Amino acid sequence: MAHNLLPTLDDTRTNATFDELLWALSRPGQLRELPAEGFWPIAESLLDRECSFHVTNDPSLDQRTIATGARRMPLAHAGYVFSSIDSAEKVEALSALQIGSLLYPDDAATLFAPARFGSGQRLRLSGPGIKDSLTIEIGGVDPGFWQMRAKAIRYPLGWDLYLVDGKRLLGIPRSTKIEVL
Repeated sequence: MAHNLLPTLDDTRTNATFDELLWALSRPGQLRELPAEGFWPIAESLLDRECSFHVTNDPSLDQRTIATGARRMPLAHAGYVFSSIDSAEKVEALSALQIGSLLYPDDAATLFAPARFGSGQRLRLSGPGIKDSLTIEIGGVDPGFWQMRAKAIRYPLGWDLYLVDGKRLLGIPRSTKIEVL
């Protein structure tokens, strides 16, 4: 009997994770709950041989992500980026994220970053998927990140953002306007 050395996928978990990711972007600023904690379940549900990724400061996630068949790429060429945004240096590096083109706006990157929900910087979100506006508090994010994001986003160009706090997930698509309060 041969043993498969590749990691096994839990289809129920990966499908539930993918569903939560879709809901999070369609309802910006509303917390969702992932079936499992951390970035690996997200990577596992999104990445395959057709995808490119970049992981900063997490060698374990980087190695596990390679097992999906996705291609590791430099930050400026990666479709999926897993990075913390808690310092000015990390934020500056992320200014190289792909924003797509007018012909192919879907060539933009998607950023996944850790954060703390319920404390920290107050933000007012508005745009598609939000009735009027929504105020949230996000910690663990360098204050300069929001200014860098504002400069990068020229809808339909820009990148989508997912913030993760344990099993909790919050999505902010490029179509969402953010006012720092």
